[in-house]
Amino acid sequence: MAKWLEDIETALDNLDGIAHYDELYPEVARVHGGPLPITWKQIIRRTIQDHSRESNGFRGPDVFYSVKGIGSGVWGLHARLRSTPKALDMEEVATPNRVLEHTFRILRDTELSRKIKALHKNICQVCGATLPLSNGETYAEAHHIQPLGSPHNGPDVAENIVVLCPNHHALFDYRAMRIVAEDLRVVQGHVLGPRYVAYHNDRCRPSNC
Repeated sequence: MAKWLEDIETALDNLDGIAHYDELYPEVARVHGGPLPITWKQIIRRTIQDHSRESNGFRGPDVFYSVKGIGSGVWGLHARLRSTPKALDMEEVATPNRVLEHTFRILRDTELSRKIKALHKNICQVCGATLPLSNGETYAEAHHIQPLGSPHNGPDVAENIVVLCPNHHALFDYRAMRIVAEDLRVVQGHVLGPRYVAYHNDRCRPSNC
């Protein structure tokens, strides 16, 4: 079982840390090498579920995560799931004699948001852009279409999250742009919920949309 676990980890890492079974099977087969048993696909599924705390069959350690829950077929490596980098000017500093106040948009960096961004490889669903960082990583932001918290009380579910570059995130935050689901970049394993798209568009400013 240890060899299968190592092969699956290597395969997922080769696939940028996240993949659907359709992509994962052939890559595991390539990494594994040699003849495969008749039940090799079942072995892969069982191994992943044994090593994901989201599975009822979890035995540990917690190596894999499911983007949309068991049954979605999309799995990622916890080791490749990174928190959103914090901007340098957002660090805490000593209180100066004079204080310049700024207003910042709140970035809801939930665990699910990070998973969805990883699924999209940090590529904006509107324009297809991603921001390259100095350390070689890329950056994007997750937007909850029906915002979390009062008064909107939107849920933290995959269907309510869209991946955006900072420019389009600002436009969506201020409802200065409608969501046209048919025009968005999509990936297997992530579909927006029509009710959340309608929630945003119904509140979009007519003068801008």
